[in-house]
Amino acid sequence: MRLLQLLRIPAAFIAANWAGLLGIVSLVGAVPSLAGTQKVMSSLEEHADTSGMVVVRHILRTLRRDLPATVALWVYVVLAISTTALLALVFDAPERVFFAGLGAPVYLVTGVFLTGYVRAAALLPTGASRTEVVQASIALLTRHPLRALGAALLVPATAPVWVLAPLTIACGVSLPAWAVDAVWTGVGRSRSPQLAILAA
Repeated sequence: MRLLQLLRIPAAFIAANWAGLLGIVSLVGAVPSLAGTQKVMSSLEEHADTSGMVVVRHILRTLRRDLPATVALWVYVVLAISTTALLALVFDAPERVFFAGLGAPVYLVTGVFLTGYVRAAALLPTGASRTEVVQASIALLTRHPLRALGAALLVPATAPVWVLAPLTIACGVSLPAWAVDAVWTGVGRSRSPQLAILAA
């Protein structure tokens, strides 16, 4: 029994991770799967025994609501990759650094907003409207800008776990979600998450 208790949290990480990966691989479920995984990580003890199902249910219930954010996420990823490749092919090192520096603030602000949206979508009830999620994410970003920036910077910082295949399968979605939750710890948590976020 003690061994099973010790394995509960690692098993929850893996189950949430696999469910999150399935959502991301589907393309249309990327943001709901990220939000569902972060929902599990924000209350890991509560969801430890059903972590995979919590993520799957979250994806199914918020797929349509979060579709515009998912499209924005994939556009962001494609633009970031194509711009980086274009700069590497067309410009020499000094010009490359200059133009990359010009684009960095835009990518950073977009990344911060997407991270805030995922956080709000994770904490609000699945029945919340898209407008409520956007309002909650804006409230998080404007009232906690340093946490929002730190959470956004953690995503590329955890690149090894979502780029290297063995780590991706084990914790490529759940570990970054856990790290992002650690940055946001204490913000927007209560019996009424929506009120807590807007009042935080």
